[in-house]
Amino acid sequence: MKNPHLIRRAVDHVGRNRYRYVTLALVLLLCHWLVSRIGEWGAGKLECNTTALPATALPGAGPLRIAFLSDLHNTPDMFDRVVELLQQQKPDLIIFGGDLVMADRRFRRTRWAINGFRSLNSIAPTFAILGNHDYEKLEQVERVLRTAGVPLLRNKGIDWTTPSGATLRLVGLGDWNEGDEQPEACLSPANRENKPVLLLSHDPESRWLLRGYDWNLMLSGHNHGGQLGIPFTDTYLSFRSSMPAGLYPFEGGRQVFVTRGVGSILNMRFFCPPEINILELR
Repeated sequence: MKNPHLIRRAVDHVGRNRYRYVTLALVLLLCHWLVSRIGEWGAGKLECNTTALPATALPGAGPLRIAFLSDLHNTPDMFDRVVELLQQQKPDLIIFGGDLVMADRRFRRTRWAINGFRSLNSIAPTFAILGNHDYEKLEQVERVLRTAGVPLLRNKGIDWTTPSGATLRLVGLGDWNEGDEQPEACLSPANRENKPVLLLSHDPESRWLLRGYDWNLMLSGHNHGGQLGIPFTDTYLSFRSSMPAGLYPFEGGRQVFVTRGVGSILNMRFFCPPEINILELR
């Protein structure tokens, strides 16, 4: 006959381990819930941030206030807040830097997007480019912009007259990640352009392909600031680019500005709130 004391000890051991496992599982669930809530709270803290551009960013084009937003990722509520903020800012020009949609999410009942872009266009002339996610819903994205009256610059350049009467060259590239960039179709070779060039390209990594072309300032998104920042440092972590967010110098006295974007992947951000940007040239 088995020793009853050994049986009791074995039962007690199993009971204690079960309690530990249950406690550990509850702690992990609590941590997951807490991290998710903090991330969702961070993803909803939309900011409007102003950056002063050096005069060399777009020589001769100022004074000028450019509103820049990117990476909406199918978030109607955030788009409403963007419109409200930009109505207060009164920019001269509005640029949308791509990724209206999420590639793996349905894009239907698009009135919110049409109305949003119409509202932006009523504030200031608005132009858009495509992001990598937009190619998955390309026909719908193009229809939204067309219906809203917002020109899509896809490997296309136009001349735009600034409030001061200067001519600014606006150039939009197709997305680099999708292999759709055609700089030879819309940019002049280096040292051939006689106007300041504002270049719109969704991913800042495309800059390496554009060394041999004339441009002064590139506006990009895509990186979301890595959705992770180092507290109290204005430093952001990204595994996909050395330019996660902010204003960066580039070869030949050029500048690249990267926005943290409006939407979020998995609807979470940590010390890296979503933003729209006002770029001031004086």
